[in-house]
Amino acid sequence: MNIQTLQLENADLKHKLKIAQAWMEREVRAQVEQIWVQHNQDWWNHTEISEEIIIEKITNFIWEILMLNIPWDFIENIISAEIQFHSLEENHNFDGLWIISSYHKSLDVLTENFITKGFRKYAHKQKQTQLRKNDVMEKTLNSVVNKWYILWVWRFYHLLKMIRSGDVLEDYAQCFSDYLNKYNYLGETFLSDQFYWNFWKLVNSEILWKKRHVGNISFEETAHARTLLIWDFENQNCLIYKMIETQKIEC
Repeated sequence: MNIQTLQLENADLKHKLKIAQAWMEREVRAQVEQIWVQHNQDWWNHTEISEEIIIEKITNFIWEILMLNIPWDFIENIISAEIQFHSLEENHNFDGLWIISSYHKSLDVLTENFITKGFRKYAHKQKQTQLRKNDVMEKTLNSVVNKWYILWVWRFYHLLKMIRSGDVLEDYAQCFSDYLNKYNYLGETFLSDQFYWNFWKLVNSEILWKKRHVGNISFEETAHARTLLIWDFENQNCLIYKMIETQKIEC
């Protein structure tokens, strides 16, 4: 393939990406307006923050990552969380539970689409489909591979912890480690110090499970979790940016 052909293909890809960006902006705008209309009758104040600010933040953040196949249900949950967070900023007495729930769902969507789907295929290809050890992590991964269960956030964290610590891994956990090693763009991200320590802070805050189930999540706790996850759509070291970045399209 000569240089001229590569240049033509690159120009074609850039054209398609430009079309995708315009489509994404329209879809995000429609979704923001729909969510706002649905909830404005409750406790959201439409005048407190411009829709344009939210639309611009989300589209710029995602477009900078240059990703065409981002799951739409992820977008919906992020939009919902962002609108609710700005309302919480205006009234700290509101409960941050709904916001945390939306962020949690967005993490589950990214984990399923960018990690678990590929791992299932890899495990079957390696014929790692049998549970051979009465171990909590092995049972979890067996269900993920064979029953299409979600790889919960805290299980994913503990998997990374085991791999980074050099622990002796059982069959499924070793298969997962091999998977990250084979697709090194995943391993380089999820085993990096930056991702891991932000993940550690999120997990140890207990906001995604213990505090979420108790309810009454404070503004400070919500803001801290949001910083680690999305960082006001500005810092590229946040967890969600790093997860989406593994799917980046180069051009």
